[in-house]
Amino acid sequence: MSLKYENFTNPWSPDHTIQQSRLVRRQHTNERSAAFRFGKKFPRYLHFYNPNQTNKWGHQKGYRIQFNSHANSVLPRGWMEENGVSWSRYPLAVTRHKDSEATSTTIYIQNDPWEPDLVAWVTVGFLHVPHSEDIPNTATPGNAVGFFLRPFNFFDEDPSLTSRSTVIVRPGKNDKPEVQRWTPEIIGHCVSDKPFFYNGTYSRI
Repeated sequence: MSLKYENFTNPWSPDHTIQQSRLVRRQHTNERSAAFRFGKKFPRYLHFYNPNQTNKWGHQKGYRIQFNSHANSVLPRGWMEENGVSWSRYPLAVTRHKDSEATSTTIYIQNDPWEPDLVAWVTVGFLHVPHSEDIPNTATPGNAVGFFLRPFNFFDEDPSLTSRSTVIVRPGKNDKPEVQRWTPEIIGHCVSDKPFFYNGTYSRI
């Protein structure tokens, strides 16, 4: 999905127009169109969905890939060693699962030869420019690579609502937050300090 600007007439002032952004979906139906090269326009949202399953709102269940870091081309295309790292030409390439390709063993592969799973080949990285603060060792804070695989219309609601370790923060009195941790207000021991004793009756001795 990408953003596109469109003009429409202002309903309260027909002589004026308003520009508004609109989400535009483009479906990639083959591997060639789903291979995104470096230097080319990259979609704002990368959405993978199941056309046969919907949530209770009627939206198709899926996931999206959110990049945290973008790599770049290592060498010019076709230059000697670059042919050995041809995957580095693409920040993302989507293919159908093939048993001949190296994958980790998982029960989720499903071994379906008619509708194979999609495989997203994600290239992440960052460029480190040497500077004086690298001496005597290279600082790593702020340097991170990776991506998120986030649910997109996969659940009917926020899945954290069913979390057993929920913490709710509400505005309280005197500008102090009210924190609900679902734990006893008085912190004490779960087990009594005294040794366990039972005299066989309901009354204390």
